[in-house]
Amino acid sequence: MERLTREYGFISKSEAIRSAVRLYLNLLELGPKDRLRMLQLINEMIAPGVKHSSELIEEAHREEDDV
Repeated sequence: MERLTREYGFISKSEAIRSAVRLYLNLLELGPKDRLRMLQLINEMIAPGVKHSSELIEEAHREEDDV
């Protein structure tokens, strides 16, 4: 969290958390395919190579099943 706060220029951890919550709420308004693509882009920016697209797709399918 400290690294992300510094790297992306947030004033504090609380500002970073507020931004993350706003992003999360905005993502909820998107359809599953659009949300998946946005999550892929965010993932590539923040932690490239940590989580593969196939894992994100599986999560999206599970989320669709829950709805």
